[in-house]
Amino acid sequence: MTALLGAWCVAAAVQATPPERVTIGAARVLVSDVVRSAPTEAGSVDLGPSPAVGASRLIDRASIVRALREHGVRDLPEVPEAVRVVRRSRTLSASEIERMTRERLAAEGLPRHAELTGVRSSRGLEVADGWDAVNVELPRLPRRTGPFSTTALLTFRVGTEVLGRASVQVDLSLPAAAAQPDVARGGPLTLVVRQGLVEVRIGATASADADVGERLQVVLHPSGRVLRARLLDRDTALAEETP
Repeated sequence: MTALLGAWCVAAAVQATPPERVTIGAARVLVSDVVRSAPTEAGSVDLGPSPAVGASRLIDRASIVRALREHGVRDLPEVPEAVRVVRRSRTLSASEIERMTRERLAAEGLPRHAELTGVRSSRGLEVADGWDAVNVELPRLPRRTGPFSTTALLTFRVGTEVLGRASVQVDLSLPAAAAQPDVARGGPLTLVVRQGLVEVRIGATASADADVGERLQVVLHPSGRVLRARLLDRDTALAEETP
């Protein structure tokens, strides 16, 4: 009886021991992240996605062993009973987010000849560390003049993975030129028609005011046929229908 009680106490103590905590900076968890002694073949086995920032993921021994065997690894390394994985993160202050927004807007350029007059972030952001790109998106600006406030979206990425996003208030000044469309109704255009590897260019006229990126109807010369197209720049539109 005493021996059984002692064994039970030892087992309970083992179960009560918290799992090792591992912090990683990648989007996927590999065996090498949670098994330090894993050889190269075993270490490259994928154990699934990393947890979101602020969360954790518990990976037990059975899951690791199953993944190794599914990948044909027969000589199993010493595998822990469980490992708790967390994603490495970085906390950005509101002032850092404002600075990054200004830098990206300056690098990417403002549409409609706008001038940046202010950037305001209401709070900081905890984001997964390791981003290799930051970009900022603005909604389409109105055709008007004077002061205008809107919300920009600052996005942190590594490859195609989005690590985090922050909404930032942006103040702009729109000059008189901002009230004018990129192409006015009746303005001349070159319509590009693509069919497979063949590209044809046809003279056309805009049937409505439009800005770059918008869709509009164009009138072909000399047939007068009307087609839908997307404005690529001030002089060119891409056909979305076949003439």
